[in-house]
Amino acid sequence: MNAPYRKLFLALSLFSSGNCLADWTGGIEAGARIGSDRPVFRLFAKNDNDVLSHYAYLDWIRESGGSHYRIGYNPTFRVSHSVYSFGRFSIEQDNPGEVEREIDALVGIGNNLFRRGNTQIKVETGIGGRLLRFDGEEDDTDGFFFLAGSMSSSILSLLRFNAAVNTKAGPDQTTIDGEAKLSIPIAPGTTLSYVYNVKRYDVEGKDTFNNKDSFFKINYGF
Repeated sequence: MNAPYRKLFLALSLFSSGNCLADWTGGIEAGARIGSDRPVFRLFAKNDNDVLSHYAYLDWIRESGGSHYRIGYNPTFRVSHSVYSFGRFSIEQDNPGEVEREIDALVGIGNNLFRRGNTQIKVETGIGGRLLRFDGEEDDTDGFFFLAGSMSSSILSLLRFNAAVNTKAGPDQTTIDGEAKLSIPIAPGTTLSYVYNVKRYDVEGKDTFNNKDSFFKINYGF
């Protein structure tokens, strides 16, 4: 390849690389659990490409007996206007909680059932596997069936309401996770949110236990 072509190839490579990086945006979400002074923090990056989009995040929650960490990556591939496939991969460690470590990996397909204006309803289904370790015990692996539903809508043009519930049902373990969030913009690129989360663990041979949390959070995108 002669010098002019090498220069052209290099210029195109740098241009395409710059465009790829330019497609990525990020943000910081910080807040506190209601009823305590324990902080919560999320650092995230996303690429909302029309065909293949990406979302990666790191969560940190300060607890009375330690810290709760979660790192995850969620790719989504759009198949048609309403149908998409997705992956969900996460590693979670809850030092002061009953769950010492949880690793989840699942793949599935989703459908935008309803979309009109700022209102959207989705359903998702898939299969996956997880490694779950309770405090002081050995790792327990399990396959599961995944089913989820979510809804988002605007209220009075400023308020944004989001709700989601999902279940991971396996032969020995079933987890139900639900969350509701109400958000309002307070500055350019910044929103204030109230979040309520409920998580239920039902494991064969153990007592069922629930975890309930509510937070105020500020989300800043950049």
